[in-house]
Amino acid sequence: MKGPSGYWTVPRLWPEGECFIIGGGPSLRGFDIKRLRGKRIIAVNNAYRMADWIDCLFFGDCRWYNMHAKQLLSFAGLKVTTCEQHLDKPGIKVVKRQNKIRGLSTSPSILAWNLSSGACAIGLAYHFGVKRIILLGFDMRVVEGRYNYHDDYDPPANPKGKNPYPRFLRPFPDIAHSLKQKNIECFNACLDSALDVFPKVALEDLI
Repeated sequence: MKGPSGYWTVPRLWPEGECFIIGGGPSLRGFDIKRLRGKRIIAVNNAYRMADWIDCLFFGDCRWYNMHAKQLLSFAGLKVTTCEQHLDKPGIKVVKRQNKIRGLSTSPSILAWNLSSGACAIGLAYHFGVKRIILLGFDMRVVEGRYNYHDDYDPPANPKGKNPYPRFLRPFPDIAHSLKQKNIECFNACLDSALDVFPKVALEDLI
């Protein structure tokens, strides 16, 4: 639903359901996305290219859109962002972004940024109404010199040349606390992840 300003209010598309959020970590190299066929999926950034049947793409890096605009025209799933400069782009749902909130926004018209697209996507899943979230590719660390499973922007852009993951990890305790308060389960299916605030469970035990 779009408000008068053109911003999108996130609907409860998947009430009481389950969804997988696919990040960009190196653990996804060679991952067979067909294992998730029939599951609800939010793909973060480049992960949307894994399959044409993915339900939803989320991106928070406003420059990222410029690299993928043509490809996104043929992506049939929802395309959601918090980048207000893309309000006029075809098929893009823009939700207002709040940088000061840590954890989850209680309003479906606002997404808490939480310092990264992957973290913000958890809030999107919450507003979709899910009760169970499974994270894939949330390595949150450099693995054998790699930041991502793909080569499109490895290492990620960082003006100071620093490892971004210690910063990215900061909001996750607040996210975990908010999810627990709302009785939403969240599992990390990357067993070697540096993100340790959610139970780590092998994917085969979750599907």
